[in-house]
Amino acid sequence: MIYLALGDSITHGYGAADEEHRFVTVLTGRLNKVERTSLYLQAKPGWTAEKLLRSLDKVPECVVAEAAMITLMIGGNDLLKAMPWFLDDEEAGRRKLRESFLPTVRTIIERMKRNPDAVFMICTVYNPFPKSDLAQHAISQLNGLLGEAAAEYSCIIVPVDEWYGGEEDTLVNGFKRGELQDFRLLRNPIHPNDKGHARIAKAIFNTYMELRRPRNVKRQGEPPRLRERGLARASNHRIGRADRKTATARTRLPRRNSTAAAARTRAPILGKHETAVDKGK
Repeated sequence: MIYLALGDSITHGYGAADEEHRFVTVLTGRLNKVERTSLYLQAKPGWTAEKLLRSLDKVPECVVAEAAMITLMIGGNDLLKAMPWFLDDEEAGRRKLRESFLPTVRTIIERMKRNPDAVFMICTVYNPFPKSDLAQHAISQLNGLLGEAAAEYSCIIVPVDEWYGGEEDTLVNGFKRGELQDFRLLRNPIHPNDKGHARIAKAIFNTYMELRRPRNVKRQGEPPRLRERGLARASNHRIGRADRKTATARTRLPRRNSTAAAARTRAPILGKHETAVDKGK
């Protein structure tokens, strides 16, 4: 199958020791163990959603038409551009993202989701500054908008922020205190290290394998309560989630505001768990 990866510096591989450790390469390697997979990468450092959109003319039509799996991980640079509005007023920041970021994401999906059988997965953005309430609120707003877009176009949300939750100090390259004051123009501690890239690859791979799993197949070794976190192939394409208390206990999720959380739960979403493929690895 063809795997089309869309994004910015993270998808490009920034922060990884080399190309072999970037998440798209790690993910392609894992996918190749399931079915023969070829990667087409459309991502550059510094790209906002608008810059990614402008680059899509360079993606060959045959790739768009035949891609069986598409991932979109975008928004970090858009959020940086919107931060002055968030610093002034959180509501102003939210409006800025809704007016500029969300319409562009919608257009990206419309242009790239040509194959009706393609699995289109949208990755949420993790918080490299987990001790900053402002950063958490801003990222929650961004992820809420990604959830809205996913719900509108029947895409799958990969909750990368949940897979990172509580472990940012080991997954972010150059992590310092986890405060917004750690931000730097050079060597900014925001990109994944090798372990962080591997975590993103695992989150996407597990999500993809959940989609392939027959509905009546149980995960070996998992109690029923954890199996409930899997994909529910309902007619409305929504995926059930465990209750908040259980999810928080297992993944140490950061607190989100109700607006972002409500938007995300309208989209298909998989929580953090192991699949049978990962068992023993």
